[in-house]
Amino acid sequence: MISNINSNHLQALQSTPQHSAPATPAKAQESTSPQVGSDSVSLGGQRESLGEFVPGQVIIKTKPSLLMDDVPSRYGATVLDNLSPKGGTSVESNNSKLLQLQLPEGVSTEEALAKMAEDPSIEYAVPNTIYHLDKQETDAKIVDLPKQDVKGAQGDPNDPSFPKQWDFKNVGQDGGTPGADMNISDAWKVTTGAPNGQGPLIAVIDTGVDFKHPDLAANIYTNTGEIPNNGIDDDGNGYVDDYHGWNAHLQNGDSMDRQGHGTHVAGTIGAVGNNGQGVTGVNWEASILPVKIFSDDGGADAASIIRGINYANDMGARLTSNSWGGGPYNPAVHEAFKEYSSGLHMMSAGNSGTNNDVYAHFPSDYELPNNIAVAATDRNDQLASFSCYGEKNVDIAAPGHEILSTYPNGQYAVLSGTSMATPHVTGAAGLLLAMDPQMSNEELMTRLMEGGDKLESLDGKVASGARLNIGQAMEYDYQGPEKA
Repeated sequence: MISNINSNHLQALQSTPQHSAPATPAKAQESTSPQVGSDSVSLGGQRESLGEFVPGQVIIKTKPSLLMDDVPSRYGATVLDNLSPKGGTSVESNNSKLLQLQLPEGVSTEEALAKMAEDPSIEYAVPNTIYHLDKQETDAKIVDLPKQDVKGAQGDPNDPSFPKQWDFKNVGQDGGTPGADMNISDAWKVTTGAPNGQGPLIAVIDTGVDFKHPDLAANIYTNTGEIPNNGIDDDGNGYVDDYHGWNAHLQNGDSMDRQGHGTHVAGTIGAVGNNGQGVTGVNWEASILPVKIFSDDGGADAASIIRGINYANDMGARLTSNSWGGGPYNPAVHEAFKEYSSGLHMMSAGNSGTNNDVYAHFPSDYELPNNIAVAATDRNDQLASFSCYGEKNVDIAAPGHEILSTYPNGQYAVLSGTSMATPHVTGAAGLLLAMDPQMSNEELMTRLMEGGDKLESLDGKVASGARLNIGQAMEYDYQGPEKA
């Protein structure tokens, strides 16, 4: 993705935060929420906005040296967590470390950051930024669905609410425009996904996933090397009880979604298709890895997010779906994605209705070769009124208005947002990998963007000028880079 963001220092640009409730600090109880800090500080001679943050905590990256293990103690700080990726390169090399620190009592975050900015042993120091879910994307409309199978056109699934899923097949229902959809019927003629364990591992980095939902359970990743809830790291991967994913917020195996957002995202990617109940996902069969970075009240901090990204990387997830964002540039979060070069990362563009080329939105604006920023369209192929856009920094659009999907406790709900658009693209990448597991990130991105439907409503709004078309993405004649 082409970006105009300078990743070498904190950016003064800050989009309108998309969020609402305070986050909890790492290793705290779910019911505990810290006071929220919000200020600005002079970093390297520039006045930078810190956004919201956990008071008394910072994240630092030490410069490469064998003599820098005493950095925390020099500030009287306690190391809460080593956030360095296990299999990383730039962070681990030459003993550089990414650390979450608790400052001593009486030392403010602003004071510590100002001092650390002048410390030659520290590459950067940033607050433990707080993120919240957008209220728009948590205000779910619960829907009662029909129970009986449906008999649609040949090739359509028998899920009783499939006719309500305009994003999959728009025939003009509820005032929509026929054909303003992802053309998934053509894609399903090629593949409907890969059985759990045989297709790409898809990490949903979110509020967790209701892995017991009857329309999701068969498509949730199971770590067969782990015995659930025994308090032992049975498979020795560094994560205790990660049977169905990981809770990076509380650092335990409880990845259950009690908020709703992540389950809705997961259902779009991979609700079980053609099972005679509920809805269908883009992938009828899938392998979904729940990665919980938010507390149950919808708050997260940068440290939890980094842990979640690292976990997905450690587990070898080929795709990640990131329906979250906002706040100022955070180089530590950026670096976690940068270290995760093997995966393709789908990221929501934001819901403030602004231009991301002017008012930066993170993480979707991070300068990375393997991320796709997603805007939202409605059932008439118009850019949704809330959706952020940007001809340089937003790549493609997908349906994101009034989307029906799974919801916790066996329920189904309608939500709107670029968070709802993003998993459509994630699911599409999953189908492409089910068709050909050897596709590179470059091929996946090219097929998705060049195979989309070019729309006048998106011209100058997203880099591709297109809305996702999965059928055409599968048929796109990808030639690849010329061989030397």
